[in-house]
Amino acid sequence: MSSSSAPSGTSTPSPAYQPAPSPGRYGEVFDRGYAHYNGPRLGRSQAVRSLYGYSIKRALGLRKSWTAKVLPFLLYTAAVVPLIVMIGISAIAPQVNFASYSGYMTSIFLIVGIFVATAAPEMICVDKQERTLPLYFSRAISRSDYVFAKVAAMTVLTMTLSVVPAVVLWLGRQLVADSPWRAMRDNVGDLWRVILLGGLIALTLGTGGLMISSFTNRRAVAITVITIGFTLVSAMAVTAMELLQDEEWSRYAIFGSMVNVFEGISGHLFGDVQDPVIERAGFSLQTYVIYVLALAVISVAIMRWRYAPRDEA
Repeated sequence: MSSSSAPSGTSTPSPAYQPAPSPGRYGEVFDRGYAHYNGPRLGRSQAVRSLYGYSIKRALGLRKSWTAKVLPFLLYTAAVVPLIVMIGISAIAPQVNFASYSGYMTSIFLIVGIFVATAAPEMICVDKQERTLPLYFSRAISRSDYVFAKVAAMTVLTMTLSVVPAVVLWLGRQLVADSPWRAMRDNVGDLWRVILLGGLIALTLGTGGLMISSFTNRRAVAITVITIGFTLVSAMAVTAMELLQDEEWSRYAIFGSMVNVFEGISGHLFGDVQDPVIERAGFSLQTYVIYVLALAVISVAIMRWRYAPRDEA
């Protein structure tokens, strides 16, 4: 007789028996020995600064292949060439007064527009395409911080095309004068006007480009909409003013053409714009400035709405 036996009514599974895995999801946790971060927590402000710096690098093609740097290089070159020509002519023939601020701003306005059309989608669309927004918003950064960082990066970057060259033009005009220091003192008022005009161009075009880019995750679509929309609306506005010149209300169509709006601002600031469209519109400097600032505020508000919680998925 065996010394032990199983209780009546029960069975003992054989040692070779293995229970079948239950159907459904399966996961395992492996400890790979990753070290925890014990350094200082830099917090929300550093997160915003990092996003700001990353956005600028992304738009300029830094840390990417050389092909991504070609277009920014060509645009910066195209903005500098007129600058060199104007300063050179001023040095050779100062009586010509060729290097006008309004003329330079008009000559590079299209360049600035193309730069915004390519840089803004690079800043915005990639985050949606690569689904990094949930990663941003799960940390210290908020949606408002995200919009602020993008707007600040786009505005500052655009100012390198709209403000910095114009300031260099101002400096060059003073240095070729008979008495540079006296010329700087006499024309210091033009310096703040140049900074104001370039800053308004950068803020308005930059926020508008970012706002349009926030509606899609495809860079090609955003670039096309910004470029064609900018060109088409401006052409329609000018055409409407010409065809409907007998109608008093048609002068408001100038607000559809950003080129003419900033020409109007430049005309009030420097008094050297001779354009029948601007003269016919007849709006004050205050009206133009309020309009472009309102456009920037509306663009930022729409961007903030676009990054509501529903966009996290």
